[in-house]
Amino acid sequence: MKIVRIASSVVATFIYLNLQSSAHAEGKFYFPVGISYASGIQKATDKLFDYYTADGYDVNKIDIPVGLVLNPYYEWLTSFGGIGAGVSIGPTTFIFVDEKTYYGYGSSGDTFKFSYAVPTGPFVRYAPWPKATVSPYVRCGFKYPFAGGDNLESSQAGVFGVVGVEFWRTKKVGMSVEVGYDTSEIKVKYTGQINYPGETFSEKVTCPGFTAALCVVF
Repeated sequence: MKIVRIASSVVATFIYLNLQSSAHAEGKFYFPVGISYASGIQKATDKLFDYYTADGYDVNKIDIPVGLVLNPYYEWLTSFGGIGAGVSIGPTTFIFVDEKTYYGYGSSGDTFKFSYAVPTGPFVRYAPWPKATVSPYVRCGFKYPFAGGDNLESSQAGVFGVVGVEFWRTKKVGMSVEVGYDTSEIKVKYTGQINYPGETFSEKVTCPGFTAALCVVF
């Protein structure tokens, strides 16, 4: 958790210094909401696929590596650009498993398993031309992956960085496109039932990892 303490100190100091320098600056709240591709979602489902296959299950796997993301922030206009601070939630990850065991006389029925991961954390943001219709920006911070359910659990908080562009910035509703990388980690876990009854397998994966998001900005 040392990296989290360092990151949180940097974020807090950055926010404090810029609030002091722009105490009388104009400010506005923005609410980006959209969808984000996350490479780590596929890594998690691939690992779970390996566990089920090795244990003797016939697996049909469907990957949808896209989740909901929310990045609300407040921005102050200063003499050297727009300084923002906010909270990033997502991309959300959900894994559903329809577990069916077959015997010589038929099926034992369906057992449904559900898992989730929602990386969440604060960030700071800088836009050099906040009043422009097309406004590039960067943001960074850290996230903790709140994960749980049958096959996932929280593991390690991580730092993230993003570069993006907002379009129609001067309108009531705009749009943003961004790419980034998040080092947060979740743990994929599985308890054997057929070939390895009662034996537990687990492995950490970087999730979200590489991200690409498309958001509507209110």
